[in-house]
Amino acid sequence: MSTPRRPLILDLDFTLLHLERRPNSIEVPGRTHSAWIAPQTVELLSELQKEFDLVLATARSWDGTRPVWGGLQARSVHLGGAVIEDGAVFGRPGDWQRMDAAFEIEALRAFAETRKSTVWPEFEWQYDFEACLVARCDNPQNTVVLLQIFAEQIEWPSAQLRFFREGRKVYVISKRADKWSALQKLLGERAPLAAGVGDGENDLIWLAKVQSPCTLSGAATPVSALVEARKGYLSPHRGHDGIVDALRHLTCGAGGLEA
Repeated sequence: MSTPRRPLILDLDFTLLHLERRPNSIEVPGRTHSAWIAPQTVELLSELQKEFDLVLATARSWDGTRPVWGGLQARSVHLGGAVIEDGAVFGRPGDWQRMDAAFEIEALRAFAETRKSTVWPEFEWQYDFEACLVARCDNPQNTVVLLQIFAEQIEWPSAQLRFFREGRKVYVISKRADKWSALQKLLGERAPLAAGVGDGENDLIWLAKVQSPCTLSGAATPVSALVEARKGYLSPHRGHDGIVDALRHLTCGAGGLEA
């Protein structure tokens, strides 16, 4: 009987994706700028897929994730699945599932609009998210203000809500949805055996649970502290060099290729 393949869980922004363009990179367009996956990263993922099932775990919508999926597939790097919208949705293209099917995003948006006032900073709703409410501000400073306003003024009786911000976006999401809960649904009993690389505070919830956590220099301070405390791998490099170093660490077997 064959041993189930271990997952390798990969965050996107500032983990696989970085703002520095390198020759022959995969371009991932964004609303204000592109991000890039370096060719060295692609080469290492191509090697690692021989040992691991590659899985994405991101706060991006499917529209934001599609160029990553398609770009890797075009270079013969195949993905086993994805967690998107910070855990609100999981699965594969054409077979997405919601963590909380009762979460009424359109009704919640309409309710938020009834609370809107002149003290709210300017923002726009991102309609490409299907299972969580996302507002985008012009700058990260305004997200701090908007996050507090949302947490204080948006009450919703049909679901418990979780609020967080990432970059210029503020999320309102069901408390039933987070990256780890969705990864468990996607991967089953293999989830705790995974290796994984993440950098943001919304990655703490799953990096604390997987067998081989990794991060890069420049990650959020709590993430670096967690990975170090769990005796995972903390790359001394940042950006493209950091993810290449972390993936190389896994290809060398130090990440525990043998379950």
